[in-house]
Amino acid sequence: MIKQFFGFVTLAFLSFMFFNITVSAKEVKKEPITNTAINLQGVSDSFTYNYYLAEDAQKGKNQLVLDVEHSSLLISPSSLTIRVDGENQKTVKLDGNKAKTTVQLDLKGKALKKGAHEITIVFYGIIKQGVCVENNTSGNWLRINPASYLQIQGDVTAGELMLQDYPSKFTSFQSKTDVVIPDDADVNTMDAALKIVSYLKKQATNQNQIALVKEKDFENRQTNKILVGVIGDFKTAPVKNLLKRMNVKTTDNTIQLQTAQEKIKKVNRNILVVTAVNTNDLDAKIEVVSNQEFVSQLSGKALAIGEQPKQPVRESGMVTFEQMGIQNLEISNVAYESGHYYYYLPQDFDEEKAITATLKLKKSSILDAKQAELVMEVNGVPHAITLKEIKQDEGFFEINVPIEKNALKNNHLLDIQFKLNGSNTNNPCTTSDQEKWLFISKESTLNFSTTDNDRQAVASLTSYPGIFTNTRQGTYIIIEGTEKVALEDLNALYTSSSLSASAPNYELKTADAIQKEDLKGHHLIFVGEAGNLQDDLNKKNPLSMKDNQPDFAKDGFVKETITRYATIQKNPWDDGYLALQFNREANSQNQITPKFLRQIQDLSADASVAVQNKEQQTFTNRAQYSVEKQKEAAPKQSQSALKWSSVLMFIGLLAVIGVILYLVFKRSKKK
Repeated sequence: MIKQFFGFVTLAFLSFMFFNITVSAKEVKKEPITNTAINLQGVSDSFTYNYYLAEDAQKGKNQLVLDVEHSSLLISPSSLTIRVDGENQKTVKLDGNKAKTTVQLDLKGKALKKGAHEITIVFYGIIKQGVCVENNTSGNWLRINPASYLQIQGDVTAGELMLQDYPSKFTSFQSKTDVVIPDDADVNTMDAALKIVSYLKKQATNQNQIALVKEKDFENRQTNKILVGVIGDFKTAPVKNLLKRMNVKTTDNTIQLQTAQEKIKKVNRNILVVTAVNTNDLDAKIEVVSNQEFVSQLSGKALAIGEQPKQPVRESGMVTFEQMGIQNLEISNVAYESGHYYYYLPQDFDEEKAITATLKLKKSSILDAKQAELVMEVNGVPHAITLKEIKQDEGFFEINVPIEKNALKNNHLLDIQFKLNGSNTNNPCTTSDQEKWLFISKESTLNFSTTDNDRQAVASLTSYPGIFTNTRQGTYIIIEGTEKVALEDLNALYTSSSLSASAPNYELKTADAIQKEDLKGHHLIFVGEAGNLQDDLNKKNPLSMKDNQPDFAKDGFVKETITRYATIQKNPWDDGYLALQFNREANSQNQITPKFLRQIQDLSADASVAVQNKEQQTFTNRAQYSVEKQKEAAPKQSQSALKWSSVLMFIGLLAVIGVILYLVFKRSKKK
């Protein structure tokens, strides 16, 4: 009897442990729906969140949880409504006496199906009852806090993985993906993998979902896998066994793409293999998986691509919104502003000529064109666009918008956002929940002129990353050796430079494998020391040098606090281009960090040196840079003044000679 009792207890204990293990295995990290507080303004306002499920989700703890605060002035019938894919799912009343609340919605049915989904949170606020009462005041508000999250829990239904599922099944909601390279990967393999990573991070809602790792960490991380490299370069048993099960084969002069769903530590994972016979072919054709125009054409489970697709020939000085990463978008009285979109103008755009945007628009028939206006903000400078000429049922209407020159930045960056003003009726006696929309087509264009004149690039850190990323010739990323640079440094550089739907136009090189002649005709970015090229860089380094080392104190920087620094100068081998160098000081771990790159991108004043201290603060030599530029300009101005004074003296001399000759001629005539 006692044995039976202990047997029963043991069985119950094991069952309990098994149950807990099963539950914990199914736990999924909560996905925040916003990283910052979202403020909604009454009477009516909304917030939209999109998520994508790579497969149908099974039953589990699938829910949306909102952490909400609102004005204490709210009275009935103030409410918050949650819509999923356009259908109302839940409405809760808001009471001013309870200014903070948690709203939970269990997701069911269509919300858990494979594909894209949209959650809309609608706030309706009333602070005063009565007929024709104005409730549209600053005291009528609701805030959605960053503690709000979406959770999809439980296993997913396995589906066949195809190339057309790339990149969505590697970047979808809560998916984590590792791009895996051989432990001893060469520069070509690293360059190819970095381009894939920068492309995927642009597609993912959370960049932390995507990581670049070496083969040794293949089994240590519970993620989807994209293997990048020549098959023979992978050495570990888990990777070699996976490639053997997938039966991946390669042929000369091609890049091979192959998908599968394979178990890694007993869990099904999405797998994509990107390989070739040699690393030259791999890197040369990597755009097929890092350029959106080519990615959208992929299909099947396996594909061998021989010829590298060529970029479509585009009209010089014109780029479509789609190429800038701006898809079809709609703004309305419900969601009256778009997100921010970024584009860098190329180095050869003509600054003397106008830049315009040609917008292709459609509008709702109930949107009053006399009251409403579209605002296109470029780098924070508003450009008002009248809608009076837009007519319904005539297809798309085109409007040409001149961009003000004072909106342009030194780094050629365009930060574009659209807003719709005047779409709401501010008459308190009129209420309407009709959506008055304005549609902006992805076929809209940005238009600018290019010049064939040789333009000297300005050696300022404000040029980063625009001049380096949007160049036809491509930029060389130069390292001393693959073992002397951290993957995360290169990863940060490639990712920060990718602002469109494709990877940056970079090419990774090692200093000892490149000839000085090859450095002509290209912008250069050095990560770390430049090996045998460093002496040439030091000759015109904007930092003062002492014994071939930076003399920070002489340039006004406290050496003991510096962790890393960046310098920019004319390319020593071709002064029509630039050379940017990132380096670290003392025992700092990284030459580059994402924050340091963001700080450089945000510089508003020209500088040629930037240093970051241990507190992650960045300082530049902008004052010294300004003085040096004035000194450079002074001789030119004095030479110009001297030239004109010489001309005037010569003209004066001719005048004197003319007067003398006239007098002599007149006197001789009298005689």
